[in-house]
Amino acid sequence: MLTLQAMKALLEPPLKLRPNGPAMYFGSVAIFLALATALILEFSGGRLPVDRHFVAATLCLNGFLAVLLLLAHRDVQTWVTARVAWNGRNAWLFLLSVLLLYLAYALGTDSFRALPFLKLAAYVLLPAALFLTIRQPEQRLLWQDVLVILALWLPLDFRWMRDVWGWPRHSLAYSMNSLLATGLAVFLFVCVRRLEDVGYRCHFQKLDAWIGIRNFLLFAPLAIPIGLLTGFIAISSRPAAAWNLLLSAAGIFFLIVIPEELLFRGIIQNFLEKTLRRPAAALVVTSLIFGAAHLNNGPRPDWRYFLLAFLAGLFYGNAYHRTGGLLAPAIVHTLVDTVWRGFFR
Repeated sequence: MLTLQAMKALLEPPLKLRPNGPAMYFGSVAIFLALATALILEFSGGRLPVDRHFVAATLCLNGFLAVLLLLAHRDVQTWVTARVAWNGRNAWLFLLSVLLLYLAYALGTDSFRALPFLKLAAYVLLPAALFLTIRQPEQRLLWQDVLVILALWLPLDFRWMRDVWGWPRHSLAYSMNSLLATGLAVFLFVCVRRLEDVGYRCHFQKLDAWIGIRNFLLFAPLAIPIGLLTGFIAISSRPAAAWNLLLSAAGIFFLIVIPEELLFRGIIQNFLEKTLRRPAAALVVTSLIFGAAHLNNGPRPDWRYFLLAFLAGLFYGNAYHRTGGLLAPAIVHTLVDTVWRGFFR
């Protein structure tokens, strides 16, 4: 962890990111957002006119996505963390920018309502207020951490935030909430709480791919027979086309995998390893929590879903423990969900 003196050094005039490496990354983020916007236009298929509503919603979605991508850069993380450590008020400036993005969406789409806005404001501000009560940040799990985890997780898991995103017909609610929650979690736990070893980074290593693919190849021969024998899955008569599979994988990665891996591996498993001092126990407990979190994904709790999610959690957690980053478990998780959606039903 950076010392306060080292953080202060980053903020000495002139106020800029050091080193200058992020410049190329910023350009790549801009290109990625442009491509994302082009895909939104393509797949809206003319169903949504490119008017003020569309522009406001797209700008808000791209704003949340930009936060995720920028915070994935190590230098940006360090700089933001330093600013928050220097003056806690800077945390509120970041959170205010999140609320301004929502206001741009709500006013631009004529969907602003007082109660949903207050609900979102509480979702954004209360976890930060809890963390700012911690005087001496420790790496072990504290009661504030438990409350913040629940405050970020449960409102989305029980779909309490769906009415915040009213246009068009709440169809953007899942995407907006996933991106918002992930950005908040990274900012709060990495930059405000200063939790180490979260592993949220953009730097790709060959080890990430190797560990990720290996864990997938170990999990698939175990999970597929269990899923077929229990009737939880069945082989699809019409496998997805390659192009649709690729686009589905991209959506799964950003909207499902990154939020879940950040929460369950980067935060919960990470905290448990530091608190219990027993990586194997932390892995099993986290996987049990991960399995239980999938019990409400259907019309009724399904023990088969719990079992398969628990087993998957063991492999995702192993990939995280082996690499110390979220990319390897994200690769396993994306492959599992993509194969499931593309070849099974």
